[in-house]
Amino acid sequence: MTPRRTACLAAALVFMGASQAAAQPTAAEIVARSVAAHGGDALTSWQTLKITGTVVMQDGIAYTGAYTLLAKAPDRLRVEHDATADRGRAFYDYFLNGGVAWSRRNLIPGALDVDRIRRWMDQCYGIAFYARPGLTLESMPEASIDWPPPDTPAGPASPRKVWVIAATVGTELRYLSIDQESARLLQEATPQSTRVYWDFRTFDGMVMPTRILEITKTRQGESRTPFTWTDVKRNVPIEDWRFAEDMPRK
Repeated sequence: MTPRRTACLAAALVFMGASQAAAQPTAAEIVARSVAAHGGDALTSWQTLKITGTVVMQDGIAYTGAYTLLAKAPDRLRVEHDATADRGRAFYDYFLNGGVAWSRRNLIPGALDVDRIRRWMDQCYGIAFYARPGLTLESMPEASIDWPPPDTPAGPASPRKVWVIAATVGTELRYLSIDQESARLLQEATPQSTRVYWDFRTFDGMVMPTRILEITKTRQGESRTPFTWTDVKRNVPIEDWRFAEDMPRK
């Protein structure tokens, strides 16, 4: 090969590499696409949020419990799990009010990890939480995952190509798997837990999952908690006292 042809080939390879790099969206661009795919402003502008559905709870055996989530921006949350309608013996309440978190089992107050319920609050915003300024986002190598999850009754799984984004929230690293075709957030993973999302529907302008599987690492192994969301409403009246029952003193 002549020096001239060698130089032309090298220039072509450099141009191709630059074109591929330019075509690859940045982490921020991927998150912005996903926010738009999930409803854009409708997902970011709510002041109150009410989610109702069911949760499969473990209380010796599995029970299907009623599930209600109440949220008020920026930092108040109440999550209710009630298994008493399905022969269960317990109902649980989980609270966040400012920087204070607590729980109740059958109206008896108890301790609750603040970071855990703050993650629940973050997840009320879905992918829009990761579009906030101040978070560090980094693109990771693209991946392929089986979708829907193979251990769910949602039908046969097929490979889906996803963008993987590493998001640093405080001192915690979270990995987001975003579908390259639909730009929907399919999976959110932390060192201790993973949430998987599928069966998306539109509620009041917000594209939300109706099926969620939460997988949490415990001392006994791994717990798997499936949720079904049947209704999501935003900007509905919610009384402040709902976020303050049995609130411990600082």
